[in-house]
Amino acid sequence: MTKLLIHIDTPPVAKARPRVTMAGGKPRAYTPKKSADYEAAVAAACDAEAPLEGALRMHINLYIPIPASWSKQKTIDAACGKILPTSRPDLDNYAKAILDGLNGVAYEDDSQVVDLRVVKQYARNDTGARVMIQTFNDSSA
Repeated sequence: MTKLLIHIDTPPVAKARPRVTMAGGKPRAYTPKKSADYEAAVAAACDAEAPLEGALRMHINLYIPIPASWSKQKTIDAACGKILPTSRPDLDNYAKAILDGLNGVAYEDDSQVVDLRVVKQYARNDTGARVMIQTFNDSSA
């Protein structure tokens, strides 16, 4: 298998910075629950039979919910791509959550991804993410 398509139904969640707590007098870093839950949802959406090997190319399309407070016209403009989500969270933090969620599932480690393209856009109903991963030397993209 040289190509893997993953559809993540959960609205995208950006990877949060690790939190640190004191446990038994020693600092302990952990991933916040919201990030950990999203990474688990990403892993569950992947139905790879075995992790891909070698250098990988990955394309991620993120579909961000349109704010409910927006006017009807602004909502239509966002759904048509006339307004793009330039506010926070940052694109790279969304990508990091997906990359980390697929570790050990779609590939052994996200260091295998040598070509990455990420697009962030608004969606009215079908929020989530679509991910395409393929081996780097497969030129059928």
